[in-house]
Amino acid sequence: MVYDGVKLVDMCGPTDVFLHANGIQQDSYHLYAVAESKQPVRSEGAVVTILPAYDFGDCPEPDILIVPDLLDADLVPTVASDACVAFIKSIVLKNKIILSVCVGLFNVAATGLLGGKRVTTHYLALPSFQQQQHPDMQVVKNKRVVQDGSLVSTGGITSGIDGALHLLESLQGGAIAQQVADIMVYNRAAPLPEYTLLPPYDPRP
Repeated sequence: MVYDGVKLVDMCGPTDVFLHANGIQQDSYHLYAVAESKQPVRSEGAVVTILPAYDFGDCPEPDILIVPDLLDADLVPTVASDACVAFIKSIVLKNKIILSVCVGLFNVAATGLLGGKRVTTHYLALPSFQQQQHPDMQVVKNKRVVQDGSLVSTGGITSGIDGALHLLESLQGGAIAQQVADIMVYNRAAPLPEYTLLPPYDPRP
């Protein structure tokens, strides 16, 4: 799923995981970009333009919906349009898999259907997400990936790759997930970077 302001690595990282899985077991996944309309979508401050293949009215029903992050001009997590939230809600209600990447979780939470869920998001957004906006959700710190039922949430940016590999392992087994990680030269066992840990490190001055 894409929208103006989407972060490219949030979309392309997980997409790359499933594309490489197709290279190992052909046609396991049909990947596509979907948006509110088929108009070009701007990413990375309009440096990159994405042309969605589908809009919400004509896309194939997804079994897995990847929801990347969305930041406003001040780099503050924000929620996409009402139509985007409604589309996500329709997928949640069908109990399909949702993979939220980074602060894409704000868009999923806006559906109002995640009360009580265990989730994670980017460490800089954790206080705002839990304390100010969604106190009913159980935020897990210091994790790249958290799964609660059909919702898989990730800690931010490159951890979308971890979330996709997590799903790939559950769908096709650990051997294929590791093979894809190797192709991508991605270390699944790497520790979290020291200064993204909360607590005890507080990034605020």
